[in-house]
Amino acid sequence: MPAVPPASSPFPRSPATILVVEDEDALRALIVRMLAAEGYATLEAGDGRRALAVLEQFEGDVDLVVLDMVMPLMDGGRLAAELLRRNPSRRLLAMSAYAPAELADLGLESPDAPFLRKPFTPAQLYRQVREALAPIPEPS
Repeated sequence: MPAVPPASSPFPRSPATILVVEDEDALRALIVRMLAAEGYATLEAGDGRRALAVLEQFEGDVDLVVLDMVMPLMDGGRLAAELLRRNPSRRLLAMSAYAPAELADLGLESPDAPFLRKPFTPAQLYRQVREALAPIPEPS
């Protein structure tokens, strides 16, 4: 497995906790290592059902769920819908090798969430995660 590049952002390390849901073990491990190198606490799951179990068992707050859209047992669209049903303010970052239009052609509904197209660079992952975790402006 390739080495994780050193943290590249000038931003302070975040205390955020991120759940990575990806069915490809090697890719999930790489994403977890990249996020940990940026200072994030990470949890991981290999499918949607396991992700729900991890969230139920974890006693802290999960600030962001990074989820693959194409997975066995429970696809990313169904997982996103269930996560938002349980917590409407849950922050999500969807990822897939398929574009959102291609996911729709496959019968998968892409959540209304930021989207990261695979393959991606560490810089693209870090940027999308920072954006997904950015404070939501208060309505004026």
